[in-house]
Amino acid sequence: MTNPVLPPRTGGALLVVALLSLAASGAEPCAKDGVLLFPAPGAVVPTNVQFIIQGTGEAQAKVQGLLQSNAIALVAAGKDAIPVKAEKGFVSQVSRVAIRLRPLKPLEPNVEYSLALPPELAGVRLLNDQLGDGSLRWLAGVGPDKRSPKYKERPSSSEGFYEQDKAGGLTRKLRLRALIEESSPAWLLVSMQRARGGSARQQFPVALEGDTFTIGHDACSGNFGFDDGRAYTLSIELFDAAGNKAAERTRIEVAAPRPLH
Repeated sequence: MTNPVLPPRTGGALLVVALLSLAASGAEPCAKDGVLLFPAPGAVVPTNVQFIIQGTGEAQAKVQGLLQSNAIALVAAGKDAIPVKAEKGFVSQVSRVAIRLRPLKPLEPNVEYSLALPPELAGVRLLNDQLGDGSLRWLAGVGPDKRSPKYKERPSSSEGFYEQDKAGGLTRKLRLRALIEESSPAWLLVSMQRARGGSARQQFPVALEGDTFTIGHDACSGNFGFDDGRAYTLSIELFDAAGNKAAERTRIEVAAPRPLH
């Protein structure tokens, strides 16, 4: 794929560069280095959208560098560029970081925007290319989203996955289910600690994909680290793509995946 990454100003114009497509690069079982965007490229977003960019592996430092960058913008044909501020970072235990990206002005309705990132991110893999062409673009909807999301069904554990590859790399993932009342893309801020015994709190943003979301890691990276079979307490806050927060915070206990034998 080719993904837009961009900006420094050259001769007064924004410079757009390209990200490397995972599909075009001959994918390995898990991608060690790359970025993910929320909402996923191709989504229809409210005009007051906020983004989250995650970096894995060697891309972590480049994503963290966005916190010091003034070269992030949303660009559209025939429109003034909208500056974007990077703020509030999260670091997982398993080779992943996340940064929130907040446009400093509302998007114009019914306009397609591309995200311009600094040239240091050129050639980095886009790991959730929904459009198939590597582009970082979204269509602004008809207006802002000012309503907080609500649960129709609270989060609950659905299924677990535990795999070990030939090189000894482990995949431990839990898929959870939640139904919400919300028209915009949604994400959850998940905080996790062992249910019994002391442990450091882990916290990371997780996208809601349809009615499911996944926590854990593969052999390369992930949003949470587990110990086999341990019980964990999750505290979950629900947000929509505009940053509106649900009034209800939910807490559930889950068991980490473990080998069957």
